Amino acid sequence: MIKIQGSSRLVNRGLRGLLASAVAGAAAVLLPVAAAVPAHAVVGGSAAIRGQFAPIVSIQKGTAQHSCTGTLIAANRVLTAASCADGTTAAALKVVAGRHHLSGTTPNQQTVEVAQIVKHSGYQASTHANDIAILKLKNPVTLDGIYVALADLPTSSAGSPTGNVTVAGWGATREGGPVSDSLQWTEIPTVTNTQCKTAYGPSAIYPGMICAGVLATGGKGDCTSDAGGPVLKGRLLVGVHSWARGCGRLLSPGVSSGVSHYRNWIDANIS
Repeated sequence: MIKIQGSSRLVNRGLRGLLASAVAGAAAVLLPVAAAVPAHAVVGGSAAIRGQFAPIVSIQKGTAQHSCTGTLIAANRVLTAASCADGTTAAALKVVAGRHHLSGTTPNQQTVEVAQIVKHSGYQASTHANDIAILKLKNPVTLDGIYVALADLPTSSAGSPTGNVTVAGWGATREGGPVSDSLQWTEIPTVTNTQCKTAYGPSAIYPGMICAGVLATGGKGDCTSDAGGPVLKGRLLVGVHSWARGCGRLLSPGVSSGVSHYRNWIDANIS
C-alpha cells in the first residue's frame, strides 16, 4: 500500500491563497514543471477506455477484491512493487488480467494464481528502497493483444524518463477515499532527482527511484492501492509505483522504482 502520512486532503482554495508565497518560495528552488489540470475524478485522472492499458493487472490479496496493481511483462510474469507482497504468501495472491471494473466480471477477464514471489533482495520496507518484485504465475494468461498484452521494457542504459508520463490504476480518486471501481489514468510530468530530494529530503530518495507529479499545485497522481502500478511512456514501462506523501499533494511527487535501473535484475529473475 502507498504510505500516506497524515489524513488531510489536498490544500483547499482558501488555504492555497494563504500558502501562495510559501509555494512560490519553494518553487524558486525547483526547475519549471507543467501546470496542473483541474482534478475531475488514480487522483485528478479520467476513466480509462477498456483495453487502453492492456498490460495492467489487478492483484488480489486474500479475500480482498483489489489490493495492488501490476503489469504483465510476460504471459506468466507480473512486475509490481515488493511492498505489495509484504506480509503475505504466493498462495494468498491472485492476478486478474483483462480487468476493467472491479465489480462484476469483465469479458475476457482472466484470474490466475501466483506460484512464486521474487522480491528484490535489497528491498527495505522502512525506506522503500528497491521496491520491486516479480510475481510468477501458475499458468500463463492468454494474450489477445487488445485487452491483455505485454508492456515493453526500457534498456538498462535508457536512464530516467523525462517529460510527461502516464500512471493508471484502480486506487482511490481522493486521499482517504475508497478504491475506484473503474480503471483510472492521468498524465503527470516527471521531476528531477534534485527536485525530488528537495521535496522529501536527500536521505529519502535512493538510487533507482524516479519521481513524477505536479509540484507547484498538486492535484494529480497515484493514490492508495495504486502501489505496484505502471508508470508509462506510451507502451514503455518506465516505472513501478512505490510511494508518495499523500495523494497528489503539492510539492509531493509520486516515487517509483525505475525499470531501466532494475532491468538487469528483471532479466536475471524473470525465468
